[in-house]
Amino acid sequence: MDLTVAYGAYAALEGVTFALEKGSRVALIGPNGAGKSSLLRTISRLLKPKQGVLYLDGRDLQKVPLGEISRSIAVVPQDTAIDFDFSVEEVVAMGRYPHLQRFQQEGRKDREIIAAAMQLTGIAHLASRSAVNLSGGERQRVVIARALAQEPEVLLLDEPTANLDLNYQVEFLELAHTLNREKNVTIIAAIHDLNLAAQFFDTFILLNEGKILALGRPEEVLTPQNIRTAYGMEAVVQRNPLHGKLQLTVMKGNGSSTGEGRAPAGITVHVIGGGEEAVPLLDALLQAGFRPSIGPLTQEDSGHRFAGYHNLKVITLPPFSPVTDVYHTRHLELIREADVVLVPPVPFGPGNLRNLEAVEETLCPDRLVALLEETPVAARDYCEGKAQLLYARLQEKGAKVFTEIKELLAFLGRLQERGGKAK
Repeated sequence: MDLTVAYGAYAALEGVTFALEKGSRVALIGPNGAGKSSLLRTISRLLKPKQGVLYLDGRDLQKVPLGEISRSIAVVPQDTAIDFDFSVEEVVAMGRYPHLQRFQQEGRKDREIIAAAMQLTGIAHLASRSAVNLSGGERQRVVIARALAQEPEVLLLDEPTANLDLNYQVEFLELAHTLNREKNVTIIAAIHDLNLAAQFFDTFILLNEGKILALGRPEEVLTPQNIRTAYGMEAVVQRNPLHGKLQLTVMKGNGSSTGEGRAPAGITVHVIGGGEEAVPLLDALLQAGFRPSIGPLTQEDSGHRFAGYHNLKVITLPPFSPVTDVYHTRHLELIREADVVLVPPVPFGPGNLRNLEAVEETLCPDRLVALLEETPVAARDYCEGKAQLLYARLQEKGAKVFTEIKELLAFLGRLQERGGKAK
């Protein structure tokens, strides 16, 4: 298409070319000023290209009659202001106008479509209310219902969830997904929330400075490098364990911890193992100014992701791998660098018992071992009592037991005040 759109001398879009199949779900993403709204306005014919051609079903969009355009394309704009004192039902009914002849009244089918649109958007109970007296979120749903009543082939959404409560954001995007799946409606949405976009859209166009930086599947577009280039931010991209879609976590600055800028703690700390049970302890240590090392862990472990986000030293195991001699040796080296070794309340089984054995192997008078037992080890021992025996031997050799993170942090604070080293 080689599409160029300008406001006077300012080019909002420049040399943009892409092709979409009918029935696509497309997320337009990019920073403010990237050209997302300008592209939507050009598709809806509110703007005329300075250069290039937009095609709809193989036809030059600028040459398609406006009446046909209004039946084929519906728009939900950013600005949902309603200036005239129409009822909610009357505003939604405007979506049927392109399907009616001049002065023709809505028929039974039209009224059913209007009622269904209000029901789907949760505004049926507002039907007789004046649209000008609604909240921003309610107005947004009225405008969305009007677009649905239009029964379009293409639905253009400009920040459709901006004024909606969280539950309505998800409900609306689920509704758009249903329209796409059941009626093959093409959805093109400018959206800022990349995690919501990844959950509901299958095609992404990343705009930056009026040009397409990346186009394709979420995995092809939502990469750390693309996020860095477009938004100037570092991001961790991973799969959400619940729905399997991509999920982005924006890094703080260059990925340093919450304790950045604070004086480094005199005590060096190593946390063995990981998992969900270890993350609260790791977070508490960072908040207290420590930067612990962690491991050994696989990349899929939540503790490993935490370490990556905060740029902490971590021993990385291959996927589905036990702690082999090579990684055990590395673990011993990391433990010996620490003044304090912390054992969080993680479950122990045949795959990670060797981590606990490493603690016993390196136990010495000038290295403190702290066992955090928010849950007793007996409830976490899945290796026929071997973890309990190790815990007992560690305590006999001087390991300290703490039942709360707060208690453990207080002890580390006192240790730090006495000289900054446990040795």
